[in-house]
Amino acid sequence: MGGGAALAQSLLSLVAVCALAWFVLRAAARRGFGTRPGGVLTVLDRVVLEPRRTLYVVRAGDKVLLVGSGEHGLTTLSELDPATVAPPPDTEAPR
Repeated sequence: MGGGAALAQSLLSLVAVCALAWFVLRAAARRGFGTRPGGVLTVLDRVVLEPRRTLYVVRAGDKVLLVGSGEHGLTTLSELDPATVAPPPDTEAPR
């Protein structure tokens, strides 16, 4: 096996491992792994406006905030009345 073939095989293996890791992490995030149940912060809703701009409705303790995410970080846009915001759905899936 030549040097070029070994390098190509190594690169292909590296790409395969990275792709597998990406898919596993993506699936874990969709299932809620890594979240802290009963934590102080809860994301109630999320709306993607553009690829780099997203709106979040976040419950922080007894406050409900509308937060914008963009190229320059996070910005609190408004504080919402907690009585008008629906409670977060039950995060525990039936087993």
